[in-house]
Amino acid sequence: MTHTNYTKNILNIKDDNVYFYKNCLETQMIKGIETKVFHAYLTYIPKYCPKCGCVNEGVDDIIKWNWKRNCKIKIPKVSNYNTILLLDKQRFYCKHCHKTFIATTNIVDFHKQISNQTKLAITLDLMNKGSEKDISIRNNVSTNSTNRILDEISKDKFVKMNGKLPSSIGIDEFMATKDTIGKMAFIIVNHEDKNIFDIHNSRKSINIEKYFKRYSKSERNKVKFITLDLFKPYYPLMHYLFKNAILIPDRFHIVIQFRNALDKTRIALCKKSNLNYTKLKKYWKLILKNEDDLDTKKKFYSPNFKKEVTESYIVSYLIHTNKTLHATYNYYQGLLKALKKRDKNKFFSIIHNPSIDISDYARKANKTLLEMEKYIMNAFIQWNYRRY
Repeated sequence: MTHTNYTKNILNIKDDNVYFYKNCLETQMIKGIETKVFHAYLTYIPKYCPKCGCVNEGVDDIIKWNWKRNCKIKIPKVSNYNTILLLDKQRFYCKHCHKTFIATTNIVDFHKQISNQTKLAITLDLMNKGSEKDISIRNNVSTNSTNRILDEISKDKFVKMNGKLPSSIGIDEFMATKDTIGKMAFIIVNHEDKNIFDIHNSRKSINIEKYFKRYSKSERNKVKFITLDLFKPYYPLMHYLFKNAILIPDRFHIVIQFRNALDKTRIALCKKSNLNYTKLKKYWKLILKNEDDLDTKKKFYSPNFKKEVTESYIVSYLIHTNKTLHATYNYYQGLLKALKKRDKNKFFSIIHNPSIDISDYARKANKTLLEMEKYIMNAFIQWNYRRY
């Protein structure tokens, strides 16, 4: 057995194209730590050119073209010493495309310095209790490298329910933790069993598309209903991914459009120069309340009004202090009641003919509702048959 075979057995290297120099081992001080450094080279006869695909049939096709020297690869420790493989990689030249390429090995991935064996050792360590810092020191890598490996093995690569999707799903986003791709994460709810189906760590369209494309086209075509918010980029994406699904805006996200418009209108009036500043600030909940639920009989003492009043009196007084607030309040209450009674004719009549006195916030919300009109119509139709 040659010294190369002995060394490969010690280092557990399986690549037959790696050869060790005669005096292959030396000890170096690297960052103050005694390290074992093995010197080897990688060469073979390539079967084809990876650049142009030309098959190598002899010296007229591909030839050896110098070396890429001292490629540093971190491999598992030997006798508890940090160990590095300095690998000289053969460079090749293709006479057809006139480009060069470098020999590859299964010891390490392309353009990487941490060997696959070291990655495996880190992965096994991560399965046990311990800090990333300790694991990094034990395997002679940086904490960031260990963290990247953890992120990689933590990615959800398996489809849920053996590749099956519910016939009715709900999608939404929520504020995510710092370890996600973006600030918002993506949640999928199974309407059939009223449980969370899955959570994806990004709401970006490209990532959502990749997620759902793990499921077969035939399976995605079985999805009948999707409830979602009024985030416009979702709609063309969902149409593309789920050809047969009916898209239904969630009732909460419809209400929040004109609800926020009324609240912002009130806030805009909350200036200290306004004589009703404290009243508008204190009784914001009553202004947003369905007027049919306001108490018209029970009186209580209000320090702001300095007398006994009812909820209905407070709201009536406040909305009549400003013309724009009054019009926006009526707009809000009209839409709220139409949704509650599932009266689509009244709802669309209001958004098609809003009062000229409503606030700019309400106009913006109204524009959104008009743009999503056909989907809101889906909601009214389905609300008569299904409950989400």
